[in-house]
Parts: sequence; structure tokens; C-alpha cells
Amino acid sequence: MIFTSKIPDNIRTPAAVADYLTDRFTYHSKEEWSEIVGEGRVFVNNVRCGKDGFVEAGDTIAYEPREFEEPAANLSYSIIYEDEWTLCVNKPGNLLTHRAGKSFRNNLVYLLRNANTPPYPNCHPVHRLDRDTSGAALFAKDAEQSAIFGNLFRDNLVVKRYAAIVRGYPNIETPFSIDKPIAPDKNATPGNGPCRFTVDESGKPARTVIEEARRFDNGFSLLTVRPLTGRTHQIRVHLASIGFPIAGDRVYGGDGNARRQALHCESLSFTHPHTNVECTITAPIPEDMIDIIADN
Repeated sequence: MIFTSKIPDNIRTPAAVADYLTDRFTYHSKEEWSEIVGEGRVFVNNVRCGKDGFVEAGDTIAYEPREFEEPAANLSYSIIYEDEWTLCVNKPGNLLTHRAGKSFRNNLVYLLRNANTPPYPNCHPVHRLDRDTSGAALFAKDAEQSAIFGNLFRDNLVVKRYAAIVRGYPNIETPFSIDKPIAPDKNATPGNGPCRFTVDESGKPARTVIEEARRFDNGFSLLTVRPLTGRTHQIRVHLASIGFPIAGDRVYGGDGNARRQALHCESLSFTHPHTNVECTITAPIPEDMIDIIADN
């Protein structure tokens, strides 16, 4: 398997090949990348690169990885909607949307482009769900459609509803709005664990609405949540900020007994840009979330 990418224009170049790879692809150390280059596994513009090689903006770099074992992932996705321009996947928890770290094959983009029957070789994710967040993930079938449908998300023209499970019952009247700005957590240690965000007055405006809260006898509640903005980790941060972190969300203090964070994109609704018809795509709540409110 050969992995290929183009050197972005915003990267400061020329740069030594091993330095560039170390900064861009952090799953290997500089020493490991230097060894890989020395083994002749890296190519720049289709020419095998030596240890003293450099790259410049616009170059194409290719990498033949060593043998390795990818992190385990749940590959049981299903396609729940398809038309001439898009498809929508019900993504399970513990599956990346894009390639990251050593998950070269165990990610939704690779699976749809290369392993699906039929394959969608030119598909692009229009939005992203976290690894542990399940639910409706919309893909465009080519780059042109990715731009068109991406504009819907950028302009907040897509209504997204999530199911979230929390321990306890929020004493609120629904709909309940959480209107708090979000910023990267300044107290998080860089490079030590997953990225974190926090409520911070210096951050970007963010608003989340809890539309419904259903209490269960085992001490958990099922919330229907609608984010009105699209900040990273928005729902997770906002629910934690009111004292109800999502079950299984170990980054933001959720109940540790759940196998993953209990957050699921239940539906996407938008006016279809090609048909001008209202389109609503729904993804059933998965069993691993139902088990939390049924068995605990």
C-alpha cells in the first residue's frame, strides 16, 4: 500500500523530508521517519527520496508504510440514504471519519472509497463526527458536490439532532438553551492525550438547545439535543458545563461505565440544493447506547 499527499501551500518550505513528515504525521517520531526515509520508502514527485531530500509546496510525497497493526475499530457501518449527489452513512462508535494516526484503512473515508461494494472512489465527508460519536454522516460523491453540500453546513442550513445519554436528570424546562462561547482549553497539556475545549468568554459563540429530556429508572436520561452552531466538541462541552457530561465521555467527565461516549447523530434535515425538496435522513439509535438506559 502506498499513501500519497500533496505538500500544502501554507507549509513553510523547503523543508527536510524527515522534518516535514514528523511535523505533519505524528504517529512516528523523527528518528522513525528518518529510518523510513533511509529504507527508501518515501518518494517525492515519484522519485525515491534519500535522507538529505527536501520538499517544497506543491510537491507530491508518497510513503510505503512498514508492516503494522492498525488500532481496532468497529467497521459495521451501513448506508442509510443515497441519491445522485450524496450518500449518508450510519457510522458506528469507535470508527474514525478520516484517516488519523495509524488508522490507514480503519476509517470511513477509506472504507467507502476502497472496500465498499460498490466503491465510491471520489467521495468526500461533508461534515465530521468524532471517533466515538455514532450516527448520520453525510458524504458527497465528488469534490464539486462536497463544496455545494458543505456550504449548507457552513451556513447553518442543516438541522442536526443528536441523542445524548447523561447520568441524572437535568431540572430544566425544555426547550433549554445553552449559550456559552467555546475555546481550546488553555490548561490542557499539548500533545498529552486528546484535545480539549472549554467554555471561555474569549472563545467563539456557541449555542446548543436541549429539545427534550426523558428520565429512566436506572438513573440515566436521554436528551434530544440540537446544536445551532458547529464548534468542535460543542455538545460535549455544553452538557458538561451544566453538570451533565455525556455518559462514557472520559475527556469531559462522563460516566466511566459506558464503553464509549453515548452521543449519536440521530437526524439531518435540509433543503436539497438540487431538488429543492426538504430532505430528512434518520439514523436509529444503536444498541450499545440503548443498553446503557436499559441495563444499568
